[in-house]
Parts: sequence; structure tokens; C-alpha cells
Amino acid sequence: MARKFEKYRVRVLCEDREHYNFIYGFLVDRGFAERKINMSRELPEGSQSGEQFVREHFNNEYKRYACGQENVLLVIMQDIDHDDKRPEDMKNKYSQLVNNGIKASDKLLFIFPKRNIETWFEWLLQTPPRAEVSESADFKQKHSCTKSTTVGKMASKFYSECHNDHSACDNAPSSLKYSCGEFERLCNYLKSI
Repeated sequence: MARKFEKYRVRVLCEDREHYNFIYGFLVDRGFAERKINMSRELPEGSQSGEQFVREHFNNEYKRYACGQENVLLVIMQDIDHDDKRPEDMKNKYSQLVNNGIKASDKLLFIFPKRNIETWFEWLLQTPPRAEVSESADFKQKHSCTKSTTVGKMASKFYSECHNDHSACDNAPSSLKYSCGEFERLCNYLKSI
């Protein structure tokens, strides 16, 4: 893949190493430079919930990276632990944490797997045509040994499939489709500046 996004550095604020490895695999496969993708900070083991950790550090990371003039992108990845929440609700929640809300010009990408990242693993690891996967089911134990960087690269391939043929993503988990849409929005913005 052409390295069209090589000039950008990427800061990833996420719940854990599993999330980071997934994002890393996805972004490298999409053309971002490996050496320029970094985890913002790591959640100390057993100190607090991952959701709380991301929420507490978001404002500082946002001010420092997402709304600046630098060639830095900020990726926020957090599980949606509650069945009644949607990715749009989560993005709005984060927008309320910023003084004037999130702007279209912010170099910011939100990734919100429903339940946990292993829900996406369950769907992406199937051989096409893929069967639907319940976003309320827990696949954490089943995929505890799955290499998340590899699945991130598979998510990149899925993104390409959907970009070329929208029917390829018909039965994908809704949170995965939403996140692909967010990535598309960010890519379109980066190409325009």
C-alpha cells in the first residue's frame, strides 16, 4: 500500500495494549508509518477501569494533539460496555468534554467497539461470507490468545472491501461499520488539507 499518510504521527489513547495493537495493525496496513504510531500512555494494571482512564486523559490529549496545527492525529478507542449505548452517543459524550465541542477540522478518530474488541475479532476472523455476530455476546475468553495486530490488518482489508462494495459490510457489527465511517471521514479530511 502506498504510504500516503506517512507524514502524520499518530497518538493512540485507548483502554489497553489489545486496543493499541489492533489500531496499530489497521493504521500500518492503511499506509501510516510504523515508527510514528505511539500509545499515548498505558493504563496501569488494576488501577482503574479502561473507560475511566480514557475519559480522564482525553481532554489533555485533545488539546495537545487533535486541534493543533501539527501533523498529529489522535485516535480514541474505547469499548462500549453498555448495550443501550451507540457509537454516536459516545462521540457526543466526548464532544461535551471539550469547551467548544469537537470540530470537523480536528484530526481525531473515534473507534468504539460494542461490548469489547473481541466482538470484532469474532466477526473478522470468519471466512466470507461472514455470519452476523451479536454485539451483546462476550467473546473475550474465546479470543484471549488472538493476535490483535493481525486482526487490525484484517479490519483494514474489510475496510477496503466495503469501500469497493458496500454489500460486503451488510451484516458487519454496527460499531465496526460506524468506525469505518469515521476513518473514511478522517481520510477525506486529511486529503483535503
